[in-house]
Amino acid sequence: MKTSHLFTTAIKASTLSIAIIAAIILASALTMTSCYNSSKAPSDANAEPSVEAPHKATPLGRPTAVPFTKAENYFIKNGAKLPDDHKITDKETFDSIFGMATTMGEDGKPTEIDFDKNFVIAVETGPVQKETTLTPEYLINHHDGKLVFHYAIKQGEDISYTIRPVLIIIVDKNLENMPIKLVSHS
Repeated sequence: MKTSHLFTTAIKASTLSIAIIAAIILASALTMTSCYNSSKAPSDANAEPSVEAPHKATPLGRPTAVPFTKAENYFIKNGAKLPDDHKITDKETFDSIFGMATTMGEDGKPTEIDFDKNFVIAVETGPVQKETTLTPEYLINHHDGKLVFHYAIKQGEDISYTIRPVLIIIVDKNLENMPIKLVSHS
């Protein structure tokens, strides 16, 4: 009889231990979830989330993503030079630097740019004799008041002719007075 009593007591102790461990795990999980959710909450209840206004600085001064559109099917005209600030804010200046590279098919039309609502940021590598691709990565409104444009440069095989690869992105006109910093990645 004593053995069965000891066995029953041991089972009760094990069950109690499992219940205590489960309660500790549950409490830890709830605490971690609470901490995670509170870190995502804005510090100012009246502040607009950066998703709704990605081009505005956040209340905490963190960099925010800026939406843009890549302009397709343009080339730099012979002898043309990009502005030192890489910013083009009007159609006349744009047309003096770029020509349209229309090709067949729906995707062959140059991207339309409405300079009443937008401006462009343009970068180039200069003349090269290698297959070269410029790819936009992201544009951020940095807390120090600059637009920072990150893009990738990928070079491939040598070619027998010279090209001037160019990358043009279209950005909301409200940001045209901000200075631009370019960051290239190979």
